[in-house]
Amino acid sequence: MKNNILEVKHLFVDYSVSKQKTDYVLRDLSLNIVEHEFLGLVGESGSGKSTLANTIAGFLEPVEGEIFFRRNSLQNLSFKEKIKTTNAGIQMVFQDPYDSFDPIMTIGEQLEEPLIIQDKLNKQNRKNKVFEMLHNIGLVEEYANRYPRQLSGGQLQRVAIGSALITEPDLLLADEPVSSLDVSVQAQVLDLLQDLRKKIGFACLFISHDLSVIQFLCDRIAVLNQGTIVEVGKVDEIFDNPQNPYTRQLIEDSEFLSI
Repeated sequence: MKNNILEVKHLFVDYSVSKQKTDYVLRDLSLNIVEHEFLGLVGESGSGKSTLANTIAGFLEPVEGEIFFRRNSLQNLSFKEKIKTTNAGIQMVFQDPYDSFDPIMTIGEQLEEPLIIQDKLNKQNRKNKVFEMLHNIGLVEEYANRYPRQLSGGQLQRVAIGSALITEPDLLLADEPVSSLDVSVQAQVLDLLQDLRKKIGFACLFISHDLSVIQFLCDRIAVLNQGTIVEVGKVDEIFDNPQNPYTRQLIEDSEFLSI
């Protein structure tokens, strides 16, 4: 039986600045991800998907609840301690690859940066690791000397994924990583994630509004509605027999759009 790599318990996140009024974006949210599992998170825009990812990554502080990573609680840590802890084992990929890169750094430099921060390899071994990752994401070594502006959106998202996985984290938070790409490029990036999953071995919280992407990539699915998980289960079981009315509506709407 696989162990939980991530466990979220009774999480509340509030964006309101006034203590007199609460505006919970996430309310009493609980979920878990086991080792090497891909969990898809779906829900309408504004349901709290990105808020959950940012809270797990340490960018937002919950009002209540606990987050356990590798069975260790992330609560009661300072922001600096939390980022240090999560950086060692949690990485994130965002929707827009263009926002993920420094325009004056080469692709090779930006792939190397996480390795420098981790400080476990010498310069030559870091260089070898960069070339290995370029190969893994389907780019030749010459791309190490190119700048972000010289790459397409699909190529940049490949590099963003490579940068997130080059330190071999236990958990990848993928926040709509293919939604801004053309359909043909989306398929290539999804195939890449499947391939890297086999080569590296990592768990993933994959956020998407596209249920067909979740169905293709993920093992389980969690449905988020107004900040609360309303249904969670194996992908095939949820699609074949959804129990929650909101889940049924999402699936019906998705099937209608795909016609």
